[in-house]
Amino acid sequence: MKEEVDMEEKIILEDENGVAREFDLEVSFPLGEKTYVLLTEGEESDDVFAFFIDEDEDGEILVPVEDEAEFALIEAEYDRIMDEEYEDLEEDEDDDEGEVE
Repeated sequence: MKEEVDMEEKIILEDENGVAREFDLEVSFPLGEKTYVLLTEGEESDDVFAFFIDEDEDGEILVPVEDEAEFALIEAEYDRIMDEEYEDLEEDEDDDEGEVE
């Protein structure tokens, strides 16, 4: 079962210098006891930034994933999710081919 985090399509984060940067929400998904969020800087960038959702006294915060092993798990789950979505699209196309209008 895939759960989507209730977040905006665009997310603005401040870097360590206080500079605001806008990111696109690529996908969010639960894995283990955490919910992960993958962000990109737009279609022209191939960079993907992984975060997990945590809570502090102000509410939900995004914490960058810095552990290589954890990132590998996130990447494998992302690939699995994308494969499932691709398979679902193929099934929908196959179903549509049999319909006569």
